[in-house]
Amino acid sequence: MPRLALPVIDINRCTGCGRCVAACPEHVLWLETEKPNGMGSKYAVLHDEPGCTGCAKCVVVCPFYAVEMVRISGLASTPTKLA
Repeated sequence: MPRLALPVIDINRCTGCGRCVAACPEHVLWLETEKPNGMGSKYAVLHDEPGCTGCAKCVVVCPFYAVEMVRISGLASTPTKLA
């Protein structure tokens, strides 16, 4: 089944709680910090774009509305916002 959208994380809304990371069945999300050595604020990132199935479980579990599914246009993964 081809994926139609990818998750995009708004790092200004993301608190780094890790719920999206835990909910991801493909383990393609992880937490990063803004500074080296794990210092600073945490936020989620999509680190394995080709491995993402577009299931949107990360969107469902985010209590801060920091994750949004964005449509993939064409073969390249250039996201465009869903209407």
